[in-house]
Amino acid sequence: MTDEQREIWELVRQSNRAWVAGAAHEVANLFDEAAVVIPPALQGRVEGREAIVRSYEQYVHHARTHSFEELEHSIDVFGDVAAVAYRFAVRYTLNGEDAERDETGQEVLMLRRTPSGWKALWRTQTTE
Repeated sequence: MTDEQREIWELVRQSNRAWVAGAAHEVANLFDEAAVVIPPALQGRVEGREAIVRSYEQYVHHARTHSFEELEHSIDVFGDVAAVAYRFAVRYTLNGEDAERDETGQEVLMLRRTPSGWKALWRTQTTE
């Protein structure tokens, strides 16, 4: 893995650690102002960094994450553009429920190098 790939991967992992810890506002560091998130099963779109941060805040207020593990990952850099794909396993409980839920899936992000560092332009997630 190159230094550039490590930098990108650490940015993604920092963002994941932030929302898992309940600091959803910190995911703003990952996203470009005009970023788009496509939720699992193509259920709508979340457009813009502020709306994306609000979506993470809503999750944090409605669920408690017990564990989140990034599994194998791939990072490809093409000049000022990067593609990141990784598999994950998450265990969480929705508020008001006793049963823990286990999910696995894949996340794909497209990032662009900006003067302030790498920023995600597009993100989607699939769950199994």
